[in-house]
Amino acid sequence: MIKKLRRGIAGGAVALAVAGLCAIAPATAANAYSGTSGKGCTAYVYSRGGYSTCVGQIQRMLNGVQSAYGLGSALAVDNSFGPATESQVRKFQSWVYIASDGIVGRNTWNTLCSYAGQVNFAYASSSAAKRTAWQAAYDAGCYVEKPASGSPGYITISKY
Repeated sequence: MIKKLRRGIAGGAVALAVAGLCAIAPATAANAYSGTSGKGCTAYVYSRGGYSTCVGQIQRMLNGVQSAYGLGSALAVDNSFGPATESQVRKFQSWVYIASDGIVGRNTWNTLCSYAGQVNFAYASSSAAKRTAWQAAYDAGCYVEKPASGSPGYITISKY
């Protein structure tokens, strides 16, 4: 009886340790780079016909990426997911080799956040479009890289 009890306690302790590691690992991994937090605007899917401040954040982020990499013309930030926004989303999706469906869902959010949230968009010396994109990424709920002293030269933060 005592052997069974000891085995049960030891097995339970191992299971708890493994469960604890699994619960901690994803949060730690997500903080390692800019990307989506899955909160705020990034918790939702946006497509043509939508209207919200989150669509405006997407437009600002796309404008910053466009400015940095020359992916097309800048969008009017009007919070409306119209044909021009859909076209820019499709161009961005094709450029980063993800499904070009014109919908800003989990994969598109994660990739858009990783571009607009990178530390070189946050520097004071960056263009206004890049700084605006970085701020939009932060406001939308992305993990973003903020300049810091020391190595690696940035810290990862999120609004949420």
